[in-house]
Amino acid sequence: MFYQVAVLGLALGMNNALASVALGTIKMSRWRQLAIACTFSVFEAGMPLLGIWLGASLSHVLGSRAKLIGIGILVIIGLYSLFKAASPNDVAVNKLGIRTLVLAVALSLDNLSVGFALGVLSIPLVLAAVTFGTISLVMTLVGLELGRFLGRRINVSAEKLSGVVLLATAAVMMIR
Repeated sequence: MFYQVAVLGLALGMNNALASVALGTIKMSRWRQLAIACTFSVFEAGMPLLGIWLGASLSHVLGSRAKLIGIGILVIIGLYSLFKAASPNDVAVNKLGIRTLVLAVALSLDNLSVGFALGVLSIPLVLAAVTFGTISLVMTLVGLELGRFLGRRINVSAEKLSGVVLLATAAVMMIR
């Protein structure tokens, strides 16, 4: 179960990594980088908690179909991420401060749906929150450092990679 949550956390953290590469191109102190990473981490952990709580409550009503519905939700989100047009420049214009908070909320909104899917699958709240938050923190710090040294030369679509990983996670969950 931890493996599935970790893989999903990596998929969800890809958006943060891409956004943080763009933010890393802005000259800032390492303390500011840590503050941004912590902000992203809190939202990455918090949004799925709400979704997991709602999903766990609903799973009692759904019964034996809960796992299939949860996997279906992951597939839908994965396909959406895979085919959604995204540009690294969408986040590169972000300034620091309140806009970082808005970016953290925007990047974590999709985690509400993922959290709902995990709740339907009866994934423990604490495991998911700690895993998502930790992975987000690390990926954001790595992205900020990459942005610091590589700037805008990195042109990788994190949305598409995230979609592929979500679909792979759904496939693994279907097998188990």
